[in-house]
Amino acid sequence: MPWPGVIICEAIKNAFKRKKSTVDYPNEPGIKPTKGLRGMHHFDIDKCIGCSICARVCPTIAIEMVPTEKTRTKKRPVINLSECIFCALCADRCPKDAIIMTDTFELSAFEPEEMIIYQTEEDEAKEEQEEDE
Repeated sequence: MPWPGVIICEAIKNAFKRKKSTVDYPNEPGIKPTKGLRGMHHFDIDKCIGCSICARVCPTIAIEMVPTEKTRTKKRPVINLSECIFCALCADRCPKDAIIMTDTFELSAFEPEEMIIYQTEEDEAKEEQEEDE
């Protein structure tokens, strides 16, 4: 058995040699998402047919179907990320792939309204305009 003094010296040496086990997040890049991560949803209003399957399969009732601005008969999903458990059932069951799961996992927000995903026709027009530029 080694001497107690040797053990203490070895422990002190190792304590100062080790690399940091944490990073200065968010100032330094943190972990990268792994393949298959179920992150934030992306909703494509052009593909959505308003069938409400996504809202019906959601186990936490985080998806609500609301009427669109132009036509009150067609509905679109509004996803509340603060209630979502990211099970991806909505994306799996969508017949037109209007909802997909991205690898965006940094979802902190100061206001509850920032945790709600919805896409209006105006938002879609802005995205198309940005792509054209």
